Amino acid sequence: MSDQPPAQPKVILLATDLGCQSDRALDRAVALAGEWNARLIAATIVEPDAAQMLEPKGRRRITTPLERARRTLESHLAASGGSAEILVTTGDPAAELQSIAMKESCDLVVVGGGRNDMLGGLLLGGTAKRLIRTLTVPLLVVHDRPAGPYGNIVVATDRSPGAREALLASASFFPRARLTLFHAHDVPSAAAPAHSETDYDLRSHMLAEVLADPRVSDDLATRLDLVVETGAVERLISEFAEDHFADLTVVGSHGHGILFEAIIGSTERKLLETHSGDLLIVGSADK
Repeated sequence: MSDQPPAQPKVILLATDLGCQSDRALDRAVALAGEWNARLIAATIVEPDAAQMLEPKGRRRITTPLERARRTLESHLAASGGSAEILVTTGDPAAELQSIAMKESCDLVVVGGGRNDMLGGLLLGGTAKRLIRTLTVPLLVVHDRPAGPYGNIVVATDRSPGAREALLASASFFPRARLTLFHAHDVPSAAAPAHSETDYDLRSHMLAEVLADPRVSDDLATRLDLVVETGAVERLISEFAEDHFADLTVVGSHGHGILFEAIIGSTERKLLETHSGDLLIVGSADK
């Protein structure tokens, strides 16, 4: 764990399936690149079966799937008014995106919430789950059309170091946003005190823990609220985000604790499949 808060991303990787909702992730990636003065790389992965060269008929040259994907991505970028370095390749989507992120030293990966055969169902299929398990940089899943910078952010916490990293990343990435630290405790946490606490007592203890961290600045303290509720985190955080018009929910994926299971665990109502707003998943460099 670093003694310094994370810096704003300088290299953003947009992973797009070129589907009907891909413009939302593209617009958000372009906006963030402008906000942070960051380098933007736009990548699409054509799966091997779709990337096979077609046999030419007569003198007509058939456009290959890779060429078609590049042209489509170029047109989407032009329509957004943004610019990016374009990468079009073939292979396993999760492996290719992981490789690009490492090779280009990316600080953030942005994906959309749609499905398309080109990326094998990037969000709802296995690709996003594999990225969450392997990426050491944050993954932003975009569902909503951008309506300005993120300004009302909910950060889930289970009192773990990973959750603290998620809070610090949120504060650094979005220095003008209001932050709500949200804790749901339907099962005992290893970090929780052994004695029984009311939600009020638990909130007081948690707030003291957060403010004791030397990386928590006075600015962060002034724009931070803490909410404690009893129940299943994957249900309560989605309801809280919707009821309070949050435009981004942030979750740490360090280890395999409560929040990790809330994102991609095997039981029903996991955040990755059900959360309606944008979702930022902050991993850990020691995965």
